[in-house]
Amino acid sequence: MSKWQLWKQRGFYGATDMAGNLIWQIVGLYLLFYYTTVLGISPAFVGTLFLVVRVIDAFDGVVYGYLIDHTHSKYGKSRPYFLWFGVPLGLLTMLLFFNPSFGGNRAFQLAWISVVYTLFSLVYSGANTPITAILPSLTSDPDERTNLASARMVMTNIGTAVIGAISLPMVAKLGGGNTKLGWTIWAVIIGAVIMLLFFGAFLNLREHNAVETTQQTDDANGIKSHLSVGESLKGAVKNKPWVILSLGFILLQTFWVIRMQTAVYYLTYVYRRTDMIGLFNGLIIVAVIGNLSVPFLSKLMKHRNVMMVSLVTFAIGEAIMPLGLSSGNLIFLFAGTVIATIAMGAAFSISFVMIADTVEYSRLALKIDEPGILSSVPMVGAKLGMGLGGFLSGWILSWGGFQATAKVQSATANAAISISFIWVPVILALAIAGILLFYKLDEDQVAASMKAAKAEQDATEVDSVTDDEELSSDEGL
Repeated sequence: MSKWQLWKQRGFYGATDMAGNLIWQIVGLYLLFYYTTVLGISPAFVGTLFLVVRVIDAFDGVVYGYLIDHTHSKYGKSRPYFLWFGVPLGLLTMLLFFNPSFGGNRAFQLAWISVVYTLFSLVYSGANTPITAILPSLTSDPDERTNLASARMVMTNIGTAVIGAISLPMVAKLGGGNTKLGWTIWAVIIGAVIMLLFFGAFLNLREHNAVETTQQTDDANGIKSHLSVGESLKGAVKNKPWVILSLGFILLQTFWVIRMQTAVYYLTYVYRRTDMIGLFNGLIIVAVIGNLSVPFLSKLMKHRNVMMVSLVTFAIGEAIMPLGLSSGNLIFLFAGTVIATIAMGAAFSISFVMIADTVEYSRLALKIDEPGILSSVPMVGAKLGMGLGGFLSGWILSWGGFQATAKVQSATANAAISISFIWVPVILALAIAGILLFYKLDEDQVAASMKAAKAEQDATEVDSVTDDEELSSDEGL
């Protein structure tokens, strides 16, 4: 594959996660705030809604993973889902922020919000599960997989940084003083961009690695594929590194969702600097530094250790932010968030590489080929994290006595906001680092297996080219 093709593949692969995270960022940063302050819905109801929907669709990623494993089309296994679910996701993004008043009937409005949010969550899984599932099918080169995972997160964080920085100003400008209208128009724009990005990825990505070229080898080696749901789940449970990584990923998404959802509250009511919200949220762009560091860090230490160092660094950055509260010094606030965000950029990037490692480990050690099921970890983690994070955010705010109509919150309410934004993430990040001590996976063996698969793939491609050349020569005679 030429350098141009490599960079094209990285760009469009990154576009898939950029598309998904445009709405993820808005939902994570602003949906709780939008529901409580713009629509006037109680935090307790919103928190409960987030949790209930997560219970409904928490494991739909596993279902989509199973469907991907059993999909056979001329476009591949994962790629068609970018088209089938990318367009509906864009439309539901628009509907999330289109909320009729129903003539003042609150029950109808709450029902509408609940239905739209539930449908959005189900479709979100269908569009995003194949992003991770397709990675093993894009290349068998372990280094290029790391590059693709980093490119994915770079594109994601560029998009989310823009969203975090300009959403509130754009809502104000588009709405002309009508915040509700501003959010509706902004959601229409974001929904259209999401559809374009997924469609572009569908047109330009190709699945062309050992999934197809080594089928006979897999059969000879006793590697099982096309398993039933029960067999797939049993195989997944036997994959201990995957089980540990899954638990860690759920906790990772939980504290990240809590942090995102309460960032606006922290700037607004604790630091009382609403003028800094756009800049603060826009600093997600520095996560790119963490993304780009992963290919280098992964050469210096094991993937697990990269993750653990990143999580501890994140906790340190979080703990720095409150130090400027008494003096009103913003240096600590911004220094802390820069450190924490860079660390999370590395943590998310390496987590996707580790998931690919567990997929290869399943083939190598367990003789089971189920990339769709195993790659559903991020989606299951994201859904459970979104639900648990939203539930905890809403109920911690309610416990603290948060009042949406109050310009100045009580000391208890501010403490609740700080607990959500600072201390719950710190505790969970350190807990994940502790859990990863039990993550035992021979990464050298996995890398050797992938290199062998790549060598076989390259040899197959060379033989195919040679055969084509010979056929062309014979036709010429």
